[in-house]
Amino acid sequence: MLRAPSTDLSRIVQRHMRLLAAAQAMSTATFQLVPALGGVMFLHLTGDVALTGLALSLSGLGQILTAYPAGRLMDRVGRGPVFAASGGAGAVAAGLVAWAFHAHSAWAVAAAILLLSAVTAPLRQLSVAAADMHPPELRGRAVGFLFFGSAVGALVAPVVSSAGTRVAGGDLASIPWTWLAAALLQVAIVPLMRGLRPDPLELGRHVHAGSVAGTPAGRELRGTGLMPAAVATYAAQWGVMTLSMALAPVVMRTHGHAVSDIVWAIAIHSVGMFAFSLPLGALADRVGRLPVMVGSLLVSGISTYGSVAFPEFWSATLFLFLVGVGWSAGVVASTALLSDLTSVGERGRRFGIAEFAGRGAVLAYPVVGSLLVGRLGLAGVGVALALSVAVPAWLGVRGAGRGQHRWGSVPAEPGS
Repeated sequence: MLRAPSTDLSRIVQRHMRLLAAAQAMSTATFQLVPALGGVMFLHLTGDVALTGLALSLSGLGQILTAYPAGRLMDRVGRGPVFAASGGAGAVAAGLVAWAFHAHSAWAVAAAILLLSAVTAPLRQLSVAAADMHPPELRGRAVGFLFFGSAVGALVAPVVSSAGTRVAGGDLASIPWTWLAAALLQVAIVPLMRGLRPDPLELGRHVHAGSVAGTPAGRELRGTGLMPAAVATYAAQWGVMTLSMALAPVVMRTHGHAVSDIVWAIAIHSVGMFAFSLPLGALADRVGRLPVMVGSLLVSGISTYGSVAFPEFWSATLFLFLVGVGWSAGVVASTALLSDLTSVGERGRRFGIAEFAGRGAVLAYPVVGSLLVGRLGLAGVGVALALSVAVPAWLGVRGAGRGQHRWGSVPAEPGS
């Protein structure tokens, strides 16, 4: 059993969190390139506007295919080895994207993006390791700190793209160089994740032995519906956020806004997604997961509707910013609740299920939303958003009532 003085243990955890945050930033920078460049790449290679959304669809499909198996593998061999292998495989896949575009092969680009998304899916579950190393009363902050690394990654992506443009001397010529730079970022993740020693899985087993899920209180909570509520909130937040990204820019463009204005609106949306994750995580620790989850659903649902219904620049931008804040609060709180309700030995699998549901929502919401707008207009979108808010909220309220779970409480783990 791992035995370490609390000061030494705290130092190990802080070091691991810095490594995870750095990996989060680098992986986010790579993930951002798919929506940023994917449509441009397919438009250039095929000349067909209808195929510009193919990159995002392939990205979601790749993540769905490997989310759960990656979680199971993390529970078996540890977090660090899976993350390191994902970074190495991601470097190869990013290099293949660069080669495929340079070879002017749309089919090869499609296959490479699918491969990239599949092999890097574990890097979307870095929060599992953060949750392993913290007791329930600190998990919201830990997940929020990790998500803040995504804000850095969101800034790295355009820097990488601009550097590629300077090297290549042109926008389209820079795309292969940009993907090669992303491959280097993925390579850098490997030593970072190999440095997670002792592995967060071991820290979770020995430092927080007897997690909530293993106690009578934890078993009671797991049977109340809180687990479905956490997964449903996680998936709904991803779906609603993606729906806003699919509809709002199109509506803004049809109302005469310049492309540069739309880019700024999306950038401000990204600030909302990541910049406030740490205080929102602290809020989830202080007042409880469920109030933050329900509040986040209301904010995201109302703001997504507002971003489409009020397409003036400042109103749409404000609503998109609030969509980002709602997404951040909901994902952080639901991630913390999932961690509270699972033992360390099954946490990877449970997060794999949540990630599978979230990626499914990413694929489904834009398609369903577009159909509803075309057939029913804003009323159809409103109904879909209302259901997206009501179902997870109802599951949470029902689960809290059945388990007599105090909304503002976070159960403590024995030995933490």
